[in-house]
Amino acid sequence: MKISVIVAYHDEKNYIRDCLGSLAEQSFHDFEVIMVCDGCDKPDVSEWNGLSIHFARTGGAGGVAAARNVGLDSAAGEYIFFMDADDYLASDTLERLVEREVPGGVAYGRLQSTWYSRKVYFDNGEELDRQNGVEHKVYDGDMDNAYEYLPMRAKSLQGITILGMLISRKVIQEHSIRFCEDLHYFSDLPFLMQVLSHAEKTSFCEDGLYIKRKHNDPVNLPSLLQAKDDEKKVFEGMEAYRRAKKFIPAQDESKNQYLDYKFVKWLVTRIASFLVEAKPAKQKETAIVLQDTLKLLGNGVYRMLKHHPKKLIRYGMAGDAAGLAKKTRNHARKQTLFRICTSRKRYLYEKVFSKMKMMEDTVIFESFFGKSYSDSPKYIFEYLNEKYPGKYNYMWVNAGKKLSLPYSSGQMKRFSFKYFYYMARAKYIVFNGRQPQYFIKRKGNVFLETWHGTPLKKLVFDMEDVTTASPLYKEQFYIQTRSWDYLVAPNQFSEDIFRRAFMYDGKMLETGYPRNDILYREDKEQRMRKIKLELGIPEDKKVILYAPTWRDDEFYGHAQYKFTLKLDLEQMKRELGKEYVVILRTHYFIADFLDLSQYEGFAWNLSKYDDIARLYLISDILITDYSSVFFDYANLRRPMLFFTYDLEKYRSVLRGFYMDVEEELPGPMLFETEEIIESIRRIDEVKEEYQEKYDRFCKKYCSWEDGHATEKVVHAVFGLTGQEK
Repeated sequence: MKISVIVAYHDEKNYIRDCLGSLAEQSFHDFEVIMVCDGCDKPDVSEWNGLSIHFARTGGAGGVAAARNVGLDSAAGEYIFFMDADDYLASDTLERLVEREVPGGVAYGRLQSTWYSRKVYFDNGEELDRQNGVEHKVYDGDMDNAYEYLPMRAKSLQGITILGMLISRKVIQEHSIRFCEDLHYFSDLPFLMQVLSHAEKTSFCEDGLYIKRKHNDPVNLPSLLQAKDDEKKVFEGMEAYRRAKKFIPAQDESKNQYLDYKFVKWLVTRIASFLVEAKPAKQKETAIVLQDTLKLLGNGVYRMLKHHPKKLIRYGMAGDAAGLAKKTRNHARKQTLFRICTSRKRYLYEKVFSKMKMMEDTVIFESFFGKSYSDSPKYIFEYLNEKYPGKYNYMWVNAGKKLSLPYSSGQMKRFSFKYFYYMARAKYIVFNGRQPQYFIKRKGNVFLETWHGTPLKKLVFDMEDVTTASPLYKEQFYIQTRSWDYLVAPNQFSEDIFRRAFMYDGKMLETGYPRNDILYREDKEQRMRKIKLELGIPEDKKVILYAPTWRDDEFYGHAQYKFTLKLDLEQMKRELGKEYVVILRTHYFIADFLDLSQYEGFAWNLSKYDDIARLYLISDILITDYSSVFFDYANLRRPMLFFTYDLEKYRSVLRGFYMDVEEELPGPMLFETEEIIESIRRIDEVKEEYQEKYDRFCKKYCSWEDGHATEKVVHAVFGLTGQEK
């Protein structure tokens, strides 16, 4: 017998048909079903005579942990697969997991949640879920790292589960692994961590689909695990976490941080809320246990956390339950006030500000949602100030931090009262990204959308499915583009895509990008010296710009990111340091995770530097991968190297690209730091080798760029005659 499927049955008679029906239709047949009846009569299974079903019983209403332990005692298979009686599988789930089976290890698949029955789900359940606002979450982290994926896919500490996993029975037997029957809500957690600690290997199977059925029938089918019992859950959650931590080496930061993160989220969402309502005596009791539990946190989790959870941890470690409760109350009040304030702003924007007289001479600029003074809006702003001083009043949107501007301009924090006031009244709006969904397009208002790059990855209506955004993403985008009066295109390739992918039928400005004009200026050499001096880069050194793309697996959870530098800077410094320096330009999400202190004088972390065009200008060589930066850098006709170390892993993403990167890239695709170094040493030969391909690339993607894009855009949008002052 290959697999023992253990089903804990608690009288889920309304759901067991889907569970057993999905097992009966499996494409893999070498398995037995052990149904453990916990305090209830066994169901009628005559409909599934083809299944090998064995029944067992617990001594009473022992709960899920007891039922699963009884199932383990009865199992004969080489592998164990646990199911809840109200869940079901795709027809090939077991087959896919067996294909990834690891003797002495674990193969685990994906979990999806739904309210629908098996028939409805597989017919059109995903579409119905989307219509009802239920997202089928696709985890963006490292799915092959079980210590990351299995905790982080769960919404809470309680949601960490062993469901959907094919586990070697050998591992369970040799190490006497059992479910903790005294844990009513969290018995999966210590069991899972113990299995992972002894597994020889773990393997992720994307096609191994386990459907977790949601239901809400508290009368006929009360859910023991979801029943509200805050005090018991609070203490049991801490106990389960302490037991689970015993099976993860304390010094292994990478394995600890994901479970630690889920516990901290449990502290924020459940323990803190419990302390707010608890009486002083219970607060004191909880504080003692919490203080002891928090000592188990590793250092790795802290870089994943924001200010509020860090503050709660400090109170908890100090045993200050009253302080923790007070901080939680204050935080909740701030959140409530924020929601009320936002509603007031929206009301004033829609009912008052948008009815006021339009400011005919006011221009609003926003670049990357207010995060920087950069990109095409920057160069349009500077051109207007240089050529038409005093003609307009300007307002720049910032993300909460003042921008450093070379000309007089007001500033406003995004979504502040001031922001709503000017967004409602300004005649001209210049953005390089999408405007808010509730933006009101007024008669006479002029909206210039510059966008922010030649598209490499597929956009909006060219995307077959949207799994990482709102189910209404395409509809919202379509509505937003109706407000655009002008859209800037850098080349014919982009214009064709923008028309189709945005379903845009407005005025297209075939000008090239204003942000690239700096790459064609006659005073380039002077500007390069000035920028190098500003950044402290030696004028006598050649500059290598390394600008890798954002990868979806550089991700822990919502707004939590990680980064591992694959380029060996130590080796590059040793072999190229006399002639070159390196500038790193990573995604701003992960800028703070780069520590280059040991490479001082050779490597600069300029990930938060506002204007990447100025970094292009001072760079002699670009190293990138699948980032669209190479479209802009090609305007300089300087060498490019493509560090595609994870090409095989990235191929599924490449299928979502508009171009065949392996065919069109105007430089070599390299996989090791040694290859990068060797190519730099013979850069003149590399340039000559790829010259023909480079010329074709530039003809297709750079032919509209001539250094006058800003002038053309300004004259078209602002109706200026070109008579400069």
